Amino acid sequence: MKSIRLVLTVFFLISFCSNSSTPISVSSLNDIVGSTTNKIEISNSNWQEYIGKSNDGNFVALRVDSEIDPDGVLIVFSKEDLKNGIEEGGRVMNPLDRNVVDKMAVLGIIPLPVDILSLQKNIEPSKFSIEFNVQGDFHNSDVTKIDFTEYFTKYTSGLLPSFFVESIHDEIFMFGGMGNIVKMSMVDGTVQEVKTNLNQIIQDQEYTSIVKGSDYSSRMGLRDSSFDEKNNLILITAIKKDFTKNCFTLGVLSAEFNTANLDFSWVYNIDDCYENFNSHHAGGRIKEFNDGYLLTVGDFKLPEDFKLEIGEESHLGKILFLDRGWNSDIYSSGHRNPQGLVINGETILSTEHGPFGGDELNIVLQGRNYGWPSSAYGFTYGLENIYELDHDAKYEEPIYFFTPSIGISELTIYKGSEFPRWNDFIFITSLKDMTIYTLKLDSGGTSIIHVGEIYIGERIRDITIAKDGRLVLAGDLGSLIVVNRTDKDIP
Repeated sequence: MKSIRLVLTVFFLISFCSNSSTPISVSSLNDIVGSTTNKIEISNSNWQEYIGKSNDGNFVALRVDSEIDPDGVLIVFSKEDLKNGIEEGGRVMNPLDRNVVDKMAVLGIIPLPVDILSLQKNIEPSKFSIEFNVQGDFHNSDVTKIDFTEYFTKYTSGLLPSFFVESIHDEIFMFGGMGNIVKMSMVDGTVQEVKTNLNQIIQDQEYTSIVKGSDYSSRMGLRDSSFDEKNNLILITAIKKDFTKNCFTLGVLSAEFNTANLDFSWVYNIDDCYENFNSHHAGGRIKEFNDGYLLTVGDFKLPEDFKLEIGEESHLGKILFLDRGWNSDIYSSGHRNPQGLVINGETILSTEHGPFGGDELNIVLQGRNYGWPSSAYGFTYGLENIYELDHDAKYEEPIYFFTPSIGISELTIYKGSEFPRWNDFIFITSLKDMTIYTLKLDSGGTSIIHVGEIYIGERIRDITIAKDGRLVLAGDLGSLIVVNRTDKDIP
């Protein structure tokens, strides 16, 4: 009996070896007719229901005799192998059948998450790349990157962020660096461009900036997006031109939220205006707070690039409070380039780029000074040690800092059902390290007692949490990145 089984297995393997191999797809199977284990005939478009997706490509599972496969399940990845399997009596199985999943696990083949499969209903599978079972501290994740370069430029094309993200109901809104807007359904992957005047407003700014002989104009554009659910507003921060003074500043645009058309207008700009500066140092994060908004403003890198001092009354290097009438007051000072902002009740957390090292996480308190440019946990880019490491008593210390720097970016506090063990963790994203850092505060909420990592593999510009608890990231290579809990999560 063993010898007969061996002969059959060898025969089957030989019959499946073909000089040509056609990947499985609905179109490639239009001349193949199969039958399910329940003797239901499958042909033409009906194959869609029985084609599984995995890290090795599309597949079809067949129920076969145990003489052919000891488990009675054969996984095939080409049209030719499927045809041979059907001719040898194989019956088509549901790709989500428990026996199929178990067989794939034995073979080391990983099926695509169901939620990702649903997105492929309306987005070409070729747009997806997936890293399975990425290790974290308290959860393991699948990281799916969806290519949106059809709509947005890559950061490498001009050092302008590809886009920023907001989760609104069941959709993810992407706000491009030059003002175009695209939305994607998290239910079925439907993608639609949103009608808006934002791109025209940005084009009208006539950006130009020269710093130390280099043209920095291509970096100028959007700095952040934010959804004010309570007032049904979309807020955008962007570099704005003052045509009277022929200089540039940081401004805020507002539009009433409408899924079909977003009509923006300028509602605020900071007092400071310069002809030339590094707009990467503009800050620009904005969040709803106490019947108004908090707006982070960087120092435009004026102290380092032009040796200019920032005055106490200047809006540069500050976090501002904006009331509903768009009047502003300085909330905190001594900031270099605050690139992240999240508000949890009355607690305000901000991330901030250090110089060469010293990326900070701060608890922001009203009226306090955070030390820049006197104190920092880093060096100049020429590696000069000119900053005070231990902050003077008149300055607030960060509750955590990263040296070497990670290229710190946006942050959020996780709340959701997808990753229950991460609830109330601080998620800090990074550009240089391409990693999400998961931080745990102590019970008093003032000290970091744990730092974990999730490697994403692309510069992360922005982060939001989808309605179902999945993480959604804006990647600087034009990727919308979805992070879900893996089937092989930590028990």
